[in-house]
Amino acid sequence: MGSTALHGVASLSLLMALVVLWKASREVWQTTLRTAASWAWAGLMLWCFAFVVDFFSNSGSAGSRDLLWYLTAVVCTCPPVAVLGARKPGAAAWGFFVLLPLLLVLLWPAAASTRVWRAGVPLELEEPALVAFSVVMVMGCGNYFGTKFTLPSMLFAGSIVLLLAPMSAVAPELLRHQRDVRAWATILLAAAMVLARLRCVVPLVTGDIWNRVWLDFTDHYGQVWAKRVMDRLNDTARHEQWVAKLEWHGVIWNADATEADRVRTLERLDHQMRWLLKRFVEPAWIDSRLEPVSDSR
Repeated sequence: MGSTALHGVASLSLLMALVVLWKASREVWQTTLRTAASWAWAGLMLWCFAFVVDFFSNSGSAGSRDLLWYLTAVVCTCPPVAVLGARKPGAAAWGFFVLLPLLLVLLWPAAASTRVWRAGVPLELEEPALVAFSVVMVMGCGNYFGTKFTLPSMLFAGSIVLLLAPMSAVAPELLRHQRDVRAWATILLAAAMVLARLRCVVPLVTGDIWNRVWLDFTDHYGQVWAKRVMDRLNDTARHEQWVAKLEWHGVIWNADATEADRVRTLERLDHQMRWLLKRFVEPAWIDSRLEPVSDSR
């Protein structure tokens, strides 16, 4: 693919990413993922600005363009990390005590690169900065491994890697062509967002009334929060001798459970699940996932 065609595809990809993020932001408005969506908007807006400056303008030094792309990469690490603190009432505090220090730590290599600021030479990232980015991306994107967003999260992490590659001191020569590599990073980012969107609209196959709620929660909040919710609910199930337990793939009922025991367990499951999820989602979010399932049964 020629350079001009590549940049044209990347431009269309950015427009597609904006549409996808707009739709996704509306769907998470009843959840604590609003903070992650806000960071996603900040990252995508910076991405668009850096793209315009880098590909459609000849003004500005290589150093300033590198700094802009580096800032974009740093802000783009915040949405998946914001998910790890997306629980009321501590979601706001997570931003101050985790995300802001994270930004300062990751931005330090750029702030310390005085030659870039003064002489406008290209930014060159050393191994410690790349290791810090790797840890953050594994922590944030790894949270979605095993969910339906496994591949989108891997593509997103790949887009950040490509964004940083031209500035890396250890990158191979193949990744040194900054504009083309960043165009591919843009395409990869849009692919991750479109694929995530497509997987959101695929209906879930469920055999239990609560499976859609549970699977949607697991997919959107990742393995970390799902494990904590599952452990707390199963502790209650053992204590109250339910005839069901919660697994990664849904509610599992005992084979010898009587109808009376199933009704009692379902009532307690409804109460306990709503109580555990109230720190993450609004009641309307839960009800919207229960109604289609109950109507189809």
